[in-house]
Amino acid sequence: MKTTHIPNLLAAALVSALAFTNVRAADLTSAETKAIAEEGFIYGLPIVMNYAVMYEYAVDKNSSQFKAPFKHIKNEARVYTYKDTAVITPNSDTPYSILWLDLRAEPIVLSVPAVEGERYYAVMLCDGNTFNYGYIGQRATGPDAGDYMVVGPNWKGETPAGIKKVFRSST
Repeated sequence: MKTTHIPNLLAAALVSALAFTNVRAADLTSAETKAIAEEGFIYGLPIVMNYAVMYEYAVDKNSSQFKAPFKHIKNEARVYTYKDTAVITPNSDTPYSILWLDLRAEPIVLSVPAVEGERYYAVMLCDGNTFNYGYIGQRATGPDAGDYMVVGPNWKGETPAGIKKVFRSST
């Protein structure tokens, strides 16, 4: 992972956050400044780290971690190893598929097949703030085939016929 982008992005996020406050920097004590910086870091770090993973996986085609561009699913035919450094993968015996969605222009429909018997699968939906806002799979939606729509925060429209559930991302 190219960590050189992270400090610059985090600094920009902190400066941007302070720009939206009514407090002048001269009016803050050093303890208040430290507290604001700590809160900004705690809030901002997951977002910045998620952006770094997105960049490695879906934007930088020269990255050793590149998977696929936006709106293209990447099914790994192998399990992850210590060489996969962009994101922590706790299961060394689980195949993963990765898909980055760009929901700014339109929703995306995810279609899953029926999963018979004892097989297990899970689709975790995670927004740009690293919040898990939905799950599709054995425990969440059942083993039957289905079409699920993922929409952005500002989507206003009618749900097409046949959609089992709409998942709204905050980003």
